[in-house]
Order: sequence, then C-alpha cells, then structure tokens
Amino acid sequence: MKASIGVRLDKKFIEELESLSEDERLDRSTIIRKLLEKGYKQYLREKAADRYRKGEITISKAADMAGNTIWEMEKILIDQGYISSYSVDDLEKEIKMLD
Repeated sequence: MKASIGVRLDKKFIEELESLSEDERLDRSTIIRKLLEKGYKQYLREKAADRYRKGEITISKAADMAGNTIWEMEKILIDQGYISSYSVDDLEKEIKMLD
C-alpha cells in the first residue's frame, strides 16, 4: 500500500531536484523517492555502525539492522576508519579454548 506525504523544501533544493530529474529523465517524485530510499539505507548503515562501535550490538546484529551481510558490515566499518581491538593473541586464546 502506498501513501502520500507532504514535505516543505527549500526553493534552491527543488531547483536542484528539477535539474537532476531532467538529467536522469525521471519525474521529480521518482527522484525524491530514490534519494529518500538511498538516504534511509545510508542512515541505517551509519546507525548500525555507530551502535556496534559503542559496543551496544554485535556485528551480526549491526549487519541485520543495516540490511547487509556481516562481510558487508565489516567493509562499512573499515571504510569509516574503524580499527578492531581484536588481536592475534585474542584469536590464539579462543583457539585454545576450542581445544
């Protein structure tokens, strides 16, 4: 089911949307929907990454929240400059615990 919403936008922004609409050969509503969807997905990725960095959620939960795989979520974190504190020593300890 689709619904309509009204949004007030700055005149300059509307002009930029019109220009983009012409360049893309799409109507203004379609351009706005595409940008809104893209922005929403980016927002979810950023929010998930932030919550993961704060230790609030696991990488698996962050990936689910962002609509990505764990590997994609790791790439997002790396692209944002995240450096894990997980070390080779941590890995060796975990391997010993498995034995």
